[in-house]
Amino acid sequence: MTGSGAAASYGDLLITSIVVLAIVCVVAFATVKLVGRFLATGRTRGAHLLDVIARVPLEPRRSLYVVDVAGKSLLVGTSEMGLSVLAELDPAEVKARAPSSARPTFAELVRNALARRKAPPSPPSSNDGSDSGAS
Repeated sequence: MTGSGAAASYGDLLITSIVVLAIVCVVAFATVKLVGRFLATGRTRGAHLLDVIARVPLEPRRSLYVVDVAGKSLLVGTSEMGLSVLAELDPAEVKARAPSSARPTFAELVRNALARRKAPPSPPSSNDGSDSGAS
């Protein structure tokens, strides 16, 4: 008799564990969403006050950045001593030379990978030059 009671208790324990795990996941997701709005440390949506246009590493601890700040383009140097504004650049010239496509976000990369997985494989094309069917 103890065998059937143990089996039922293991099933109940498994169901309870799954329910608790689901509740913890929902609470964690809601907390991240709510706290993320108040403590946004990265770029917030719609705020384009500061943009890093380009970065060139010079040495392990030294780099040059082209930064767009409130409509101004600046050349900024970084080193062990801190940041230094080296020059103000022409914003029109920077935009003309800047790469046109921005780096995709992680979400976009995942979405593209899932779309490629779900898409049916394309049939191989036969480009042997025999369109008329004659051999």
